[in-house]
Amino acid sequence: MVDLCDAVAALHGQGWVHGDLQPCHAIHTPDGIRFIDCSWSWHPHQLKASHLFRGGPPHLLAPELARSIHDGIRPVAPSMPDEVYALAASLWRSVTGDWPRDYGRIGIDPGKVTAPVLRQIICTRHIPLRSSDTWPSVQQVLAQALTAPAEDRPTAAEMADQLRSP
Repeated sequence: MVDLCDAVAALHGQGWVHGDLQPCHAIHTPDGIRFIDCSWSWHPHQLKASHLFRGGPPHLLAPELARSIHDGIRPVAPSMPDEVYALAASLWRSVTGDWPRDYGRIGIDPGKVTAPVLRQIICTRHIPLRSSDTWPSVQQVLAQALTAPAEDRPTAAEMADQLRSP
């Protein structure tokens, strides 16, 4: 987890956003983390976000990114705080086997709604985090990133430091 956070921090440190960070897009190798499926990566000074990208899996979308997608803002351009949300959600999924949001507590079965409807729910309703005690010290760090507003969300480097210390 720390290695992945450090890799995302290094990517962000160079000004890049992966754009579609999810559990299966980071491979652990003997030489460190390697990102795959980088087709939606972008850098604000070198490469603009694609008008074709629609935001990736809804479960990994920060509410503010879900809002911009729902509102039809194009191109979809995930920010670094949006990506930290996706990183935390991906790690939550890896730790617990579940998505971080407890859709059932608001009466939603995410398997029975379309991605656009799920994005609308994510951006318009507060969906509580699942209660899980799989790895409480780690989940507490992830919960901070998943519940903080974008402007208060930790960076990937800060999340790495927090995960080093529990």
